[in-house]
Amino acid sequence: MPDLLNSFRTCYDRFEDESMLTHDLHESIVAQLYSAAAGDIEWREIMGRIADLFGHAAAVLVAIDPAAGSLRAHTHGYTDDEANAYYQSETFRADPRASLHMGVRAGEIYHDRALYDVPTMLRDERVRASIDAIGVAHQMGLSLRLPNNLSGAFTLLSTEAEGMPTDEGLAAFHRLAPHVEQACALSAIIEQAAGTQAVLLEALSAKADGVIIVDASERLAFVNDGARAILAAGDGLGWSDGQFATARAAETRRLRAMVNGVTSALKKSKAPDVGGQIVVTRPSGRKPYVVRVLAAPPGERLLSHFGCACVVHVHDLAAVRVPNPAMLSATFGLSEREARLAAECIRYADLSAAAAAIGMAHNTARNHLQSIFRKCGVHSQAEAVQLFGRLG
Repeated sequence: MPDLLNSFRTCYDRFEDESMLTHDLHESIVAQLYSAAAGDIEWREIMGRIADLFGHAAAVLVAIDPAAGSLRAHTHGYTDDEANAYYQSETFRADPRASLHMGVRAGEIYHDRALYDVPTMLRDERVRASIDAIGVAHQMGLSLRLPNNLSGAFTLLSTEAEGMPTDEGLAAFHRLAPHVEQACALSAIIEQAAGTQAVLLEALSAKADGVIIVDASERLAFVNDGARAILAAGDGLGWSDGQFATARAAETRRLRAMVNGVTSALKKSKAPDVGGQIVVTRPSGRKPYVVRVLAAPPGERLLSHFGCACVVHVHDLAAVRVPNPAMLSATFGLSEREARLAAECIRYADLSAAAAAIGMAHNTARNHLQSIFRKCGVHSQAEAVQLFGRLG
């Protein structure tokens, strides 16, 4: 039995040495795939390595939003602008191979010979036009399943001179395919989390009460608690039938146009210098909302490109921002009772009402207020309220 096992290992080692994808090479490529997913290296680097291994001139990683009919490409061997321009061209749409490649079920590997008769297809004038445009005659790829109802493809591209993949190449690609898909899915999740974090940090710096992220299909991708409460209140700003809605038709049209301007620019791969700001009136008669519409923060959004397109900040001008008394104590050295009184002075314009809210006598409150002035370096209640309000 030991002799049989040793013989098997010898045969396996010889096969591995002769294979285009040895165990060590396979493990090295898989490690780089997950490094790209984590953002430690660029996707273009590992795409180039895989393309070179299989003897292909180029590779493309595509993210697709089926609901919006949008597609975004990242490439090795071409610039991204060249690839995206081709995918938006009439030449691509007219190529009969396009629908066959795009129609492959998610999770499946495809190559030319499995989809159509190659010699016949290459004689088609529409196919020849595509080959003349980008130089690609053959493809071998994987249809990707991505989070958030997105799909995609990881495809190796070759010229007529490079030819179609060999059986050995197909076998090696089958080994890599599960890792390619998992790395792409992981990358999409990491990118979207990073994009959401960037949006929230930007909103924090702008002191927005509500933060809403809209994807490229103009669906709600993220709504923070503040925005959720504002939409649910229905006091001038809401979400109805998959769109923003206000109490006034003119405001509704303008707000929707601003959101659409951002998402449309993104679909056309333009730098979205669009968006804007609008005052939204409230039927209750309270101070209005100020709504800002911005493009999502720039950054590497490759596979999550369609999940974070437009950011909406909602500022509630009627909201009273009361700082935490503990923060006031730590910042200005106020006693516990002084800090509570200072916080209530922001909530109530009248000192008597602020004192009553915490069960403090009016004269005691006046004495505490003088102590607050000394510790904070201010000379009036209005000045103190302005100072503390900035910390709310």
